[in-house]
Amino acid sequence: MVRLRFFVTDWSPDKYDDFIAGIDRVVDELGIPQPLPPVSAIGVDYLFEPDVLVEVEAFAVLD
Repeated sequence: MVRLRFFVTDWSPDKYDDFIAGIDRVVDELGIPQPLPPVSAIGVDYLFEPDVLVEVEAFAVLD
């Protein structure tokens, strides 16, 4: 995994530290490399499914 992009509803920059702390809690479970690859958090008004609060794009390089 070389990049992570998160689309987040109700986003504000003051939530970034808590957001990254949440990612850190699940890195082993999800197989996210450490140190984290470049991460973007992009605020959106809503996502396709009304109950979904976060959408993730993960970019990986395969050999």
